[in-house]
Amino acid sequence: MGIERENTLRIILISNLLLSSSSLSDVPHYHEKKIAILLHDYFRTALDAPKLLGYSFHNRGPDTVFRIEIECNKSTVNESLIFSFKVINMLTEISKRNFTHSTLVIHFESGALPVVAEANIRCTKKFLNSDEIFEENWRKNCLTIKNY
Repeated sequence: MGIERENTLRIILISNLLLSSSSLSDVPHYHEKKIAILLHDYFRTALDAPKLLGYSFHNRGPDTVFRIEIECNKSTVNESLIFSFKVINMLTEISKRNFTHSTLVIHFESGALPVVAEANIRCTKKFLNSDEIFEENWRKNCLTIKNY
């Protein structure tokens, strides 16, 4: 995804959120229903978004998990992975629910077995705020990928 396009979408999302809040000095925090609507809107409007198949918000032991499932082809899997985790990160910042982990299930158009990627949200936030070194450090320190 082009950085300019990503920044434009982020500005639009944040502007819409701020305008819909009751006070511009407050950072809006939304319930799960609104987060789900924003998730669908973001995937529908981004030109290079993978196909969103579903989502869930659930507890797994002491962890609160934001999970999405996408479909992409093998040639765009890396871009789809990064895009999806960035969307999760943006939405967890405005959620009333305190998510601790994110899970991405990647289904392939070819019918190959899915891949499951997991990341700690606090760790992801730390690396998302850096620029070019984000992906390498994030993958090394935060991301776990499993093939089934």
